[in-house]
Order: sequence, then structure tokens, then C-alpha cells
Amino acid sequence: SRRRFQQNVLRHGRFSGALSSFSTAPDGSSPEVAVQLDYYMSLQFAGVACALVNDVYQAKGINNLQFLPTCPVGLEASRVRSFQNAHPTTMATFGSVEQNIFTPILAKDPSLNVTAVASMFRRSPLCIASLGPLKPGDTIGAHEDTVELLQRIFPEQKVVASPRGTKNTDLLEGTYAGIQAYTTTEVPALQHILSGQGMDPESLHVEVLEDDIDGPKLGYSQMLFASNESLGSPDHRQTSTAFLEGTFEGWQHAISNPSEAIEAVSEAQKMLQLDDESNDHWHSSLTFQKEMMDRMNDHVKETFLGDCLGVLSPS
Repeated sequence: SRRRFQQNVLRHGRFSGALSSFSTAPDGSSPEVAVQLDYYMSLQFAGVACALVNDVYQAKGINNLQFLPTCPVGLEASRVRSFQNAHPTTMATFGSVEQNIFTPILAKDPSLNVTAVASMFRRSPLCIASLGPLKPGDTIGAHEDTVELLQRIFPEQKVVASPRGTKNTDLLEGTYAGIQAYTTTEVPALQHILSGQGMDPESLHVEVLEDDIDGPKLGYSQMLFASNESLGSPDHRQTSTAFLEGTFEGWQHAISNPSEAIEAVSEAQKMLQLDDESNDHWHSSLTFQKEMMDRMNDHVKETFLGDCLGVLSPS
């Protein structure tokens, strides 16, 4: 039943211990599918939320679904590997991550034994936001796992690791001249904040890194990967396929019904109770949520190839 499925999700979505610990069902069983999102449940995971609250996963035969705790940056693959090792009877363990993070981590440690299988965004919405053009010597605050990449792209500035939960505040208070941001999230939030302060929202300087013209190629964003065990036997592959089909059916719903998708994310947040790190990336207005949802959906649409969303192109 829907109520029993939601109870299973609720039971497995709550973690009271340290983030490095993992919980199982009270009877000691492992979930059929475990999911390590690379961030707090928000509109960037609207397809997952729609599939969750509309019982799409359950309709695909997944009755025991576990969402792991909010993950520190750069640890997504290791969390998936740790969970799969600790729960060998779990049929499929998935994670989401940026390709520019996933590829070097996997190259450094192939023993993680994970494989990219789909992507929610075709290209990265990564950008640098500032209150004016950056000058030589300016400091850019970035996520710990992106410092090296951004330093190569911005050799005239100093890129330092900074808390991801307070990045908008850090920019507005002058802690950093620029911040790592995403065109789908922090940029519209900052524009709404500036407008509310009587400032021109267009005064926000945004340097989009992947522009499909001559910028750096950062690869897929919100890429889905799985433990290699998830792709092993026919039964494991069947479960993995069910999760992926459910996720992108969820995205189809989000694209067709963005207002319902916003509500689904709110409901999923209540169900999962994942740590939002008290971040300042959002604006409370419905206008912001609709704008953010539209931007997310535009990125997802770009993954359509053949007759499917989420396809990793062989080229």
C-alpha cells in the first residue's frame, strides 16, 4: 500500500547517528534500492521526488527504498561503495554527482567499483557569481571538491574552499569576491535577494563556465551512477532499470506539471527529513521556486536522446 511504502521510506530516511553510519530496517533486512543524493532534497531532484510521492517506484516493483544522509562534497562514490559493501543483499545502490567530480575520483580509486548509468542534466550549470567583474587577486569561495578545477579555470584569482551552506551570504557580505554557484539555484536566489534590497538584479555578474561554445567542458551534471553489483546479475539489472525508469518518468511529470513537481519536492522533504545544512541558497517566494523549476526542467530536457530522458551519449 502507499502508506506502507511511505512508512518504509520514512523509516529508512531518518538517521540519528553519525553520517558515516548506516541503518537498516528494524528486522535487520537491507533495502532493495539505496540512493545517495549529492545534496539535500530540492528541486534539482524533482524527478526523484515526483516518482517517490506519486508511487512510481512502487509501481515498478520497488517497495523498500532507502535514501542515505546528505553527503559531504566529494564523498558520493565512497558512500555508495561503503553502503553496498555493508549491505550485499541490496539489489541496487545509486548515487548522484557531477561528472567533473566523479571522473577524477574514480580514476584515482578504481576500487570504488561504480559506473555512470544516466544523467539528469546534459551539461553543468556551474558558474561563478560576483557583484562585479573579478579582478586579479580576488578570492573565489568554492566547494572543497571543486577548488582545483576552478583554480585551473581562474588562474588570476585565488580559489579557496568555503562552506557551501553560506555561499550567498558570504558573497553579499564581501567575504569572497566571487562564489561557486549554479545558474539553476544560487543565481536566481541572489537576483531575488538583490531585487528585495532595491538593487538591480542584473547587477549580479555571472560567468557561466560551460556555454557550449568555447568554455571548458565539464561533462554531465546530476549524473547517476551505480555500484557495479547493481549491474551484475539479471535480477540486479532489472531492479536498477526499474529505478531509472521510475526516476525519468518522474522527470517527465515534473516537466509536464512543474507546479505539482514543486509540491512533490516539499512533500519529499518532509518524508525524508534529510539535512539541508541550513543553507542560504533559496528564496522563499513561489516566483523563485517556479523559476528554479523551469531552469531545472530545461536542463533535463537536454538529456533526451532517441525516446528517453537521461541518456548518456556515446559521443
